[in-house]
Amino acid sequence: MDLQIRAISHKHNAKIAIVDISESMREICDLQGTNPFISVALSKFVIGNTLISLDNKEMAKINTNYITSNGAAKKMIAEFQNNKIRAYAQVKDFEIENYIPKISNNPIYATVGTQGQLLNSRDMGLKEPYISTINTDSPNMDHIWMDFLRDSNQIGSLLTSDVMLDDDLKIKKVVGILIQLLPEHTQEDVELLENKLGNTSYLCEILMKSTNYYQVIKEILDDAEILESKELIFECTCTDEKIINSIKLLGNSEIEKIIKNNEDVHVVCDFCNKNYTVENSKIKELIK
Repeated sequence: MDLQIRAISHKHNAKIAIVDISESMREICDLQGTNPFISVALSKFVIGNTLISLDNKEMAKINTNYITSNGAAKKMIAEFQNNKIRAYAQVKDFEIENYIPKISNNPIYATVGTQGQLLNSRDMGLKEPYISTINTDSPNMDHIWMDFLRDSNQIGSLLTSDVMLDDDLKIKKVVGILIQLLPEHTQEDVELLENKLGNTSYLCEILMKSTNYYQVIKEILDDAEILESKELIFECTCTDEKIINSIKLLGNSEIEKIIKNNEDVHVVCDFCNKNYTVENSKIKELIK
């Protein structure tokens, strides 16, 4: 079961969140047929979007696009709403030799690229969503998310994630952690966390080995109070109505052409691969 756990330490002026989205990412990557490099890059991207979404209101929709001009991934999209996750990778497979060593000798870094833009949209149910963007030259997705957090809220944050593949190079485990200092933090709080956490590799190793995330939180922040623990699931939000609305965007002239040719419209959802067919008779109803 995928889950999120959030906690707060008043004594050490910090909050902490852990998410495990192994089942969701396994399903997403299997549906999209991603190669191992895309699977890892997409998983780390989705972990970041999930972690930064947890403090938002229940029905808030958090959508993030990552576009790279030189990485193999090209474009990735992650969405989070009401504890439901969906994600999409534009490129599912590629020849890694075309990117190594030109971009990086690290295959995941070559997948993410060294020239990118991250665009985050937060729809809180108001008139317009809040949109923020950063440009990045880092191929490390964890660092990209930390740069985004620093630019967007100026709060000291540590975000790290890890992805494990099984013997068939399929997703086995995807886990991440976000620790943020509260505004009233002291230098002692900073030093405590630095001493407790050591390096991020060590922290990821603990998360990968553990199934008791409550205990991990308590070991980092001994007085931590659990704020919530909820199940996360992969669920696509595509519907017949949304497909119809997308056809409307074609404009009357293009719709009239489809009607004249007596064509049905076939659409495949990028996120879940579900096939939709909109019959010509239904399309005729779009012309008023």
